[in-house]
Amino acid sequence: MTGNFNKKFFLFLVIIGTFLVITLSDLPLTAAATNFGNINADCENSIDIDNDIPKFVKKPKTYSVSSQYSKTKGLETKKNTIRTKDGNKKYTFETEYFLPTSGKRSGFNEYWYNCQSLVIEGKYMYVLTTYGYNVKKGFIVRYDMELLKKYKLNQGKGLASLRKLGTSIKNDKNLTAYQERIKKTMKIGPVFKTGHGQSLAYNPKTKSLWMWQDDKYLSPTLKLMEINMKTLKPGSMYKFKVNYNNKKVTKVRNLAFDKDGNFYFHHLISSSKGDNIFKGKIVDHKVSIELLATVKNRPGWHAQALAIDRVSNRLFLVFDGVFYSIPVDKLCDYTLTKEDFQYTVLNTKREFEGMSFDSDGNTYLLLIRGTEVLKSV
Repeated sequence: MTGNFNKKFFLFLVIIGTFLVITLSDLPLTAAATNFGNINADCENSIDIDNDIPKFVKKPKTYSVSSQYSKTKGLETKKNTIRTKDGNKKYTFETEYFLPTSGKRSGFNEYWYNCQSLVIEGKYMYVLTTYGYNVKKGFIVRYDMELLKKYKLNQGKGLASLRKLGTSIKNDKNLTAYQERIKKTMKIGPVFKTGHGQSLAYNPKTKSLWMWQDDKYLSPTLKLMEINMKTLKPGSMYKFKVNYNNKKVTKVRNLAFDKDGNFYFHHLISSSKGDNIFKGKIVDHKVSIELLATVKNRPGWHAQALAIDRVSNRLFLVFDGVFYSIPVDKLCDYTLTKEDFQYTVLNTKREFEGMSFDSDGNTYLLLIRGTEVLKSV
C-alpha cells in the first residue's frame, strides 16, 4: 500500500513538474531593471529647423498588399520593385527575401507576419515579430544571410521557400531534406515583453541589441533594454523619465545608435509641428539626455523606424512610404540646415516597419502584407 502510494505520489510530482516547466518556459522574459529616476534634458543648444519637404504623405485608408501575395497565396516568386516618385534623393528597392508569415515557436503555432523591426549586422539579419497590434510580447528571429544566399533564397523559385517552410512547420508537416537544410538559416529566440517592438537597434559600442520596452506607450517612464545577440534574450534594463522645457517625453518608439554608442530617439510634438530629436549617453551607469533639434515639418503620418547608416553617417527617420535623412555630425554640433535634408517619397501605399544598412551602406527596408525585406539597388 505504502509502496503504491509513493509511486503514485512520485508520478504526480513528475506531472506537476513537467507542467510547470512547460508553463513557465512560455512566460515572457523580463530584464533586470535599474531605475535612474528623472533626467533633465540639456536643451541649451538645441535648434529649430523649418525645412523644405515634399507634399505630406497621408496615412492610406487601407494599406496596400504585395502585388502577387493574394494571387500566389503568399508563395511569391516574383520580386517587388519600389521606386522614388518625389524628393531630392532617388532610390530603387527590390525584394531580397520573402520572410515566413507563419511558423512555430516553443511548440505553439504562431503567426509571424507582424514584423516590427529589422537589424542587419555582419552576416546576420535580426527581425523582431510581435503578436497582433500594440501588443506586449514578441520574439526575435536571426537569419544567417550567408546561408540564405547559399540556398538561393533571394532568387527565382527559392524566394518562396521560407514561406513554404513556415507553413509546413505551423501545420506539423514532415519537412523535406531541403527544408531541413534551410531551417538552419534561422535561430528563433524566446518570447519576451517587447511592447510595440519597432525600436530594435544595434549598438556597436556594446556589440549588443537594444530596444525600448514600450508596453506602456503613454507613460513617461522610458525603459531601455539590452538584448544578447547570441541568446536573443533581454538582459539589463534602464528606466528613466526625461524632462525638457517643463514637459515630459512620452510616445517614444524608435531608436538608433551611432558608431560611438550614443543613442538617438525622437518625440512627436504633433503631425503639424514635427518632432524633437534627442541624443542619449550611458556612461558609468549614468544616463544623460540632450535635445538636439526640433524638426518642424514631418513628411509622413506614422514614424515607423529610426536608423543610422554608419557608412554615410546619416540618421534616417522612416514613415510609411517616405523617409528623410540628415548628417549625424551636423545634427550633433547644431549646424544642421534645411539644405542638409535628403527626402525620398516612394511609389507605394504599403506599411513600412523597419530600416537597416549593411557594411557597404546598402539600404534594407522591412515591409508587411506580405512580410518581406527589400534592398536598395
